[in-house]
Amino acid sequence: MKKVIVRSVVTVAVVAAMSAGCGKAKTGESNTAAAGDVLARVNGEVITTEEFKKEQENLPPYLKASLEDKEGKKKFLDNLVTRELILQKAKKTGLDKDASVVSKLEEIEKTLLIEALLKKEIEGKAAFTEKEAEEYYNSHKDEFKDGEKVKVSHIMVKTEKEAVDILKKLGKKERFEKLAKKYSMGPTASKGGDLGYLERGTTGVPEFEDAAFKLKKAGELSPVVSAGSAFHIIKFFERKDAEVQPFDKVKDKIITMQAKKKQKELFEAFVSSLKKEAKLEINDSLFKDEGKKEEKPAEGQKEEGVSGKKEEAHSEEKK
Repeated sequence: MKKVIVRSVVTVAVVAAMSAGCGKAKTGESNTAAAGDVLARVNGEVITTEEFKKEQENLPPYLKASLEDKEGKKKFLDNLVTRELILQKAKKTGLDKDASVVSKLEEIEKTLLIEALLKKEIEGKAAFTEKEAEEYYNSHKDEFKDGEKVKVSHIMVKTEKEAVDILKKLGKKERFEKLAKKYSMGPTASKGGDLGYLERGTTGVPEFEDAAFKLKKAGELSPVVSAGSAFHIIKFFERKDAEVQPFDKVKDKIITMQAKKKQKELFEAFVSSLKKEAKLEINDSLFKDEGKKEEKPAEGQKEEGVSGKKEEAHSEEKK
């Protein structure tokens, strides 16, 4: 069973290996000494221990695990040999000079160069430290306030009559939780209607929310509330005023948010400087406005200018 798993996992690895190494361009054994011991020769091309390690590092963690034993390593080397054979065959058939392939390789090269430059010029400079995050937090605490919250339970039924009857039972001191389990619809029924804490502005049911936040005293019941396609009776427990979330809870969010903001600012400044240094010639007059179409005159309507000239000519002939 273990061998089957190793084979299947390592077979997947060949795809990653082929993708990761398609740009290989070694010839002969001139670089063998510098590149490590030779593991395999494929029509003169060598695969070294260093190349093997590099390809292994490019694999995702779940595939790396399959290369821990000798069998896994041998299978992965066989995959590298297979990749090299396919690559050599592609070159023999002239695919490395095929226009579509060359075009795609050029696009890949452009993307890699742009990514490398932006990483160097922007990503490295856009780091936002924990100290900076704490300073931002201390001067923008209003941004990290939790909304006002109320802890409530409810009984939800289909008709207003059912809700009114239940409210009467509650008036006779029957237990809310017991009635919720017996009559209420929905997943909270089994918990006695317990909804936990609701934050203002987050329920998506304004009628229910308004009724819940109007309640003041622990144990207080709402009148029957029509919300959505159901009727509710709400029981109030306690209220939590809006409060600032602790720094540790929002620290990662601040760092991510501010790093992105910094990246955007650095990118815009970087592009602006490139444009200032560059000699640019833009000819946007070549763009056609596809949204606007020529309006043809309505049937029987004179075409301005043309019909006028004809009338003038006709008038001259009469003279």
